[in-house]
Amino acid sequence: VFTRPEITIVRQKDGSLNIADLLPEITKAEKTAPARKKHNREPAGIPLFIALLSMQDGQLSFVDLSQQPQTTLKVSNIRSRLTDFSTSAPIPFEIEGQVQGAEERSLAINGTYDLAKNTLKGNVNLQGIDLATLSPLIASIPSDLIQQGKLTMEASMAAEDFDHFLTKGSLAISGLKIKKDEKLTETLQIEAGFRLEAVRSQQTLEIGNLDLVFNGQKAKIQGILTQWQQRPHLDFTMSSHQIKLDELLALLPATPSPTETSKADPGQPPAQDKPLAENVVPEPGSESGSPPVLTEPTKKSEGTPEKSEVKTESAPGTDQSKEAPGEPVASSPAAAANLPSKVSQSGPKPIPLDARGEIHLDWFLYNKLVVSNVDCQLILQNGKLRVEPLSASLYGGALGGSVKGDVESPGPPFQSAVYAENILLDEIIAAFWPQTKGSWSGNVNLISRAEGSGADLPALESRIYLNINEADFSGHPLFVKLAELFQAENLQQLHFSQVTARVFTSQGIATLKRLHLVGPIVQAEGTGTVGLLDQTLDLHLSLQIRAQYVGKIPQLRDIATKIADKHGFVQLPLTVTGTIGEPVYGLDQRWLNKTAKRLGVKQGKKLKKKQPAKPALNQQKQKQLKEGLEKLVQ
Repeated sequence: VFTRPEITIVRQKDGSLNIADLLPEITKAEKTAPARKKHNREPAGIPLFIALLSMQDGQLSFVDLSQQPQTTLKVSNIRSRLTDFSTSAPIPFEIEGQVQGAEERSLAINGTYDLAKNTLKGNVNLQGIDLATLSPLIASIPSDLIQQGKLTMEASMAAEDFDHFLTKGSLAISGLKIKKDEKLTETLQIEAGFRLEAVRSQQTLEIGNLDLVFNGQKAKIQGILTQWQQRPHLDFTMSSHQIKLDELLALLPATPSPTETSKADPGQPPAQDKPLAENVVPEPGSESGSPPVLTEPTKKSEGTPEKSEVKTESAPGTDQSKEAPGEPVASSPAAAANLPSKVSQSGPKPIPLDARGEIHLDWFLYNKLVVSNVDCQLILQNGKLRVEPLSASLYGGALGGSVKGDVESPGPPFQSAVYAENILLDEIIAAFWPQTKGSWSGNVNLISRAEGSGADLPALESRIYLNINEADFSGHPLFVKLAELFQAENLQQLHFSQVTARVFTSQGIATLKRLHLVGPIVQAEGTGTVGLLDQTLDLHLSLQIRAQYVGKIPQLRDIATKIADKHGFVQLPLTVTGTIGEPVYGLDQRWLNKTAKRLGVKQGKKLKKKQPAKPALNQQKQKQLKEGLEKLVQ
């Protein structure tokens, strides 16, 4: 019986343990064994058979010098019993103690050890162990990461030759708080049922079944972990009813974006409505009232498939055959190289885990994004993440494609190629832009290719091919102001059988190309830019609208029917400036001048009827007229 023994186990900086130092006599015997065998001498002594080995009020200290700062785990009040020592039958044992921490919590282990077979079987019971004290002993966890938390675990275990381990049980972590960016996360709750089998010599850990519950989110995981002493590799399958990604990402440390997000000038007043006469676009060389938008002229991308588009006749003074300035994505080196990610050379070290697995989710939530029936394959290698192929249901339609990212760099950088079919527009607006005024509906189809860095809009570069079928728009300032321009309230509600556009984004600017709207009352085509940050507009539209509405504009009141086509439509060039919330419509000045010149009227004045020229007088009548005038003067 050992009373109040004190044992100290030290993990050195290189990870080795001082077990040999604790057993000097055994070590000495191992060193002298070859000499005894050489001289054919056996150690003298009397065979000893232990019937009982017990410890009372013992203390164990585990000091870890491999951590900075060093950490210590203490177990006190240790009571143990080993009875019925035998070389032919398992030896029962019992160990109990109190693990030190914020509060003392109990530790209990019992089981049997078979000397002949070198096998161990037992049960472990941990009750409310302080994780802030226990976690630093795990080399891969920073010493200050876990600030609060209690671990409760019940498990059965079996070991053979201290190489093959099998354990099955359950654990619960309550009141967990993790340090993130010098702050503590919200309280977390984790529960798990597990079955694990490990072979140390082969460096394999088989996850037979892991039922994980994280703050109410449940997941079932199966797989095998290999090469854990080098770079661990995990092959797995995961299924879950619901995953909230934003809650999981909230646990990761924040990393700065590669670019600074620019903001709109808060002192700049919003665009004000003006009379139509003041909203005309000046001719070249005159001062423009619209703010300049910086874009880079580039070449047209090659090999890009074109969708069928609605063909309409361009309005005079506009050239729709020319692309709007700026297609930075299609012509940049990033696009030429198939959009490789812009990986920063600085940042945290690569995640020391490679993985490949299949994921099946009934529901996936990220902020306000709600996706169902998610199926994908995840590949993580050397910090590079790929999710492909991805298929899911989104807002009444289908979503598919692939996503690539670099999880070890700030941002993180990503690339995506995504398609969507028959997505409900009103659901998208409600989820991502809930403050948007008016009503929007329609079936959205799009193909998108993008690269960027997290949610950093200036770093986003993308090309999107958009098609909306059976679109109904109403109540938004874009349509309210249009209705005011034509003095027709019914233009606040517009229906379009088809809306198509090509959209390119770069440096916080979305460039619209080949925008087409096809409807029974209004049709339009055009180009322009939209600021993603300040929502500024610079659009040039060729609007086709019925002559009855054009006649409401003072400058065009008397000539509306003269410039209408045989179907009663007038092709009217408009500009849209201001912001999305406060749009300002204007007429193209060059078109107004050309139209007025062609019809022989001054801009803004009524068209006068031309009088036929009078025939010239003959000589006799001229003489008579002259004589009459002379008499009148006399």
